Amino acid sequence: MGSHSKKIIFRDRIEAGRQLAANKELEKIKSLSSDEKNSYIVISLPRGGTVVGDEIAKQLNITHDLVFPRKIPCPGQPEFAIGAISELGDVIWNDYARQEGLIDKPNVQQSKNKQIDEAKRRKEIYRGKRKPMDNLNGKTVILVDDGLATVAALTYFQEVLDRHEVRATMKSAINTCKHLNAKSIIVAVPCGSVDRVNDIRQLVDNVICLTTPYGYHAVGQCYDFFDQTSDDEVIEIMEKYQDSSNTTTQQRYKLKVSEISLK
Repeated sequence: MGSHSKKIIFRDRIEAGRQLAANKELEKIKSLSSDEKNSYIVISLPRGGTVVGDEIAKQLNITHDLVFPRKIPCPGQPEFAIGAISELGDVIWNDYARQEGLIDKPNVQQSKNKQIDEAKRRKEIYRGKRKPMDNLNGKTVILVDDGLATVAALTYFQEVLDRHEVRATMKSAINTCKHLNAKSIIVAVPCGSVDRVNDIRQLVDNVICLTTPYGYHAVGQCYDFFDQTSDDEVIEIMEKYQDSSNTTTQQRYKLKVSEISLK
């Protein structure tokens, strides 16, 4: 079981990624041969996690890709999630959704299908025509976000929804990597609550979290600068990882990306 640690304040997401890459569990990747490095991949959760993931990939000289989990909002309470869905269509429902019989309601199914479409659309926009990430066999995935939320930061209503659940989007991302046959999964985040880190640890091979401070209630409290990451920033980052002849989709959508509704 994890415990509270000294609070670290990161200047921004780039510095957070740099400090994660310097962690002894990840830094050793730097000394591997090119062939050995090919067995590692950074996979981040857009949007803020992509900035952190990009810095890790750059420091370790390994490639970087994305997963696209989406929260399924609760009817009448759209700011609260009752589950999450991946671009593969895999659904995670929380206890509240099951106990209240929400899963088969038409408005919930409609919301679920809308989130699948949104995940697929973002996947095309952010990844362009890069070859599909359809198999992670033999790969060690370094799964990155800019932090893990905490139940303590939520309202009572959301706590009822989330009390027995791991953060929905991260759990969905983990499931996607498992579905794609990842050899092993390391979750790497700059900050998180002890309860969330312990929950995630049960699902993956390793969790690297640089700070789990007392009084932690929001990801942004561990950053000096925590501005919202834009769609254009994600596109610009991922252009570096494109196949050389496959950038046209990103260019075609770059002017339209502001139309995406973001959570």
